[in-house]
Amino acid sequence: MMLGIKYIFLLMAVYMVFVTDCYSQIEAGGSAATTQPAIGAAAESTRLDIKSPKGAMLRSLIFPGWGQWYNQKRLKAVVVFGTEIGLLANSIYLNQKCQASQTTLEREFYINNRNLSNWWLLGVVLFSMADAFVDAHLYRFDESPELSLVQERLFAVSGSGSGFTCSLRISF
Repeated sequence: MMLGIKYIFLLMAVYMVFVTDCYSQIEAGGSAATTQPAIGAAAESTRLDIKSPKGAMLRSLIFPGWGQWYNQKRLKAVVVFGTEIGLLANSIYLNQKCQASQTTLEREFYINNRNLSNWWLLGVVLFSMADAFVDAHLYRFDESPELSLVQERLFAVSGSGSGFTCSLRISF
């Protein structure tokens, strides 16, 4: 019975990911069934560069690191995958050691460490979901180091006479 509920939840989550992607395509100006031909290459690239935050978050919930991979953060996806799988394997190992333990002191030790591993796993899953959500929102954010190219003039006198001009440029 419990296994059937897990499969139903997994199918619903996968369905929600694909429905969310269809809605993000419609919001971007395309259609879920047929895409309209783009006027130029720029219009095509802007439509394809939109990432669905909800889709990324649900992907990260379904499979470790999938949301990060969707956002094209490959190294982060590998780290999240390794962390979640490692914590899950540690939890399973500690549960097996708990069942094989002879004394109550050993059993309590393994139970406490297993529970701690489960809490860490829950925290990493929630963190990866939030990270995938934020990365999808900030996917098209300009990360260039040059913050401003605008030169501001503090003093300027216009006309045919003499004047004083001072310009200030701040670069980080």
